[in-house]
Amino acid sequence: MAQQTVEKTDSRLAARLASLASLGASVIHFAVVPAHWQEWAPAGVFFLSVAMFQLAWSWIVLVRTTTAVLAAGILLNVGAIALWALSRTAGAPVGPHAGQVELVAGADLCTLMLQIYVVMGAGWVWYRGLRGGSVPAVASAAILLVAVGVVTLASTVGAASGLRHGENGHGEHGPGGNHADDHHGHDAEPAAPPATIRRVEVAVPAPAGASPTPVGEPIPAADPLTGHEDHDHAH
Repeated sequence: MAQQTVEKTDSRLAARLASLASLGASVIHFAVVPAHWQEWAPAGVFFLSVAMFQLAWSWIVLVRTTTAVLAAGILLNVGAIALWALSRTAGAPVGPHAGQVELVAGADLCTLMLQIYVVMGAGWVWYRGLRGGSVPAVASAAILLVAVGVVTLASTVGAASGLRHGENGHGEHGPGGNHADDHHGHDAEPAAPPATIRRVEVAVPAPAGASPTPVGEPIPAADPLTGHEDHDHAH
């Protein structure tokens, strides 16, 4: 009877919500591991470790909701949030792109939201204890159903954003970053002046005593710089 009472408390519901959020965050972190690994192997190891911890914690917190487990989940997620904020404001502290501010992607926002939920849920359980206020079974089921939908949507969008970000080149940076696309316009080379076509005058032999008559008049040559014909004006 005591165990059944504990299962219907708001603390147990908060633990389940934190578990779902941790599971969703781990899915996104698993999705971005290849991109981080390709950019810098230690970064790939870091994200893989975080993803595995969040996956394991999402199960452990349900079967063994102790103070140590709750503290571990809170500390890791708070640390991950702080590191993310640092990399988006002052740049990563270590690595090949240390000090270069990274751009915020959709995967970042989804992961941030889920990790905040983990901290809130675990903190609530730690503060209230497992024997908190009772929650009706219908309300608990409805909240869990909504939470499953939100976590599924956030993890799906975040994982898709992380994979797409990796395909386009992970680690885009803001001003001063090596990975930012920097397109510069080039001045068009001046076009070669059009070839000047001249008409050759051909003199036709005239009868004796007559002056030769040219077949045609010469065509004025075009100025190669202005493109206008150079006409001689009589004064």
